[in-house]
Amino acid sequence: MKKVMLNEFTGMEISELLDSGREVTAIVGFGSCENHADHLPLGPDYFVPEEIARRVAVKLDDVIVVPCTPFGTSIHYNAYPMSISLRFETNILLAEDIFSSLIHHGIKRIVVINGHDGNIPVIEIAARNIKEINKDITIIYIPAWWDMVGKKLGSDFFDSWNNSGLGHGGEGETSVVMAIRPELVAIDQAKFQVPKDVFDDYGVSYIWDISEISKTGATGDPRQATVDKGNKIVDCLVDIIVEIIRKLNKSDWKYALRK
Repeated sequence: MKKVMLNEFTGMEISELLDSGREVTAIVGFGSCENHADHLPLGPDYFVPEEIARRVAVKLDDVIVVPCTPFGTSIHYNAYPMSISLRFETNILLAEDIFSSLIHHGIKRIVVINGHDGNIPVIEIAARNIKEINKDITIIYIPAWWDMVGKKLGSDFFDSWNNSGLGHGGEGETSVVMAIRPELVAIDQAKFQVPKDVFDDYGVSYIWDISEISKTGATGDPRQATVDKGNKIVDCLVDIIVEIIRKLNKSDWKYALRK
């Protein structure tokens, strides 16, 4: 099988790739370790971006997958065992160091796939800090795959939460884990937990703790999850990201104002 995972390359192999004269694209995943209720393992936010990244990379040339970070900023999930949470400051520095390491070795094209809501502001801050001092690099950021896929698959794809399939361990996320790590899902333990009032006011963010909105550690309705939905979500995400990278390759990773 085509080798794309950075940790699997030998020193000779990665040196040959970096010295080839071709531009290399790095996909960087950010995850977390936290409770997703009794029906899911603690690692979906880690498993999903890494698997999506791997599937994207095997479809393209000169793309490597940096190991996904297994921990994120998860202070709002501490009520249920057991989150391993990084402080925001630590997480920003971690992301900056990963980006800086790639740039140090000559990589100027970075695609970020985030799997965890608590990382969203962290990665944007880190990416903007790095961009400020490295104007010639391009960072493409996918902050919330669950939002992207919901819009692409349409309003009739999901069966829960106003047909959004949303939730921490909800219909969408559970479906994806059923597709990529089925041995880790206990779907018979899935319970309905939709805190609608917290998300009813569009454009307003309630700074919630999971204990305030869920008795299970999850939100959404994972009972509606299926393997078929999971496979379609994964295929949709992979196709979107592959197309984005191919489009950027055609423009030499220049966008908007072009010289």
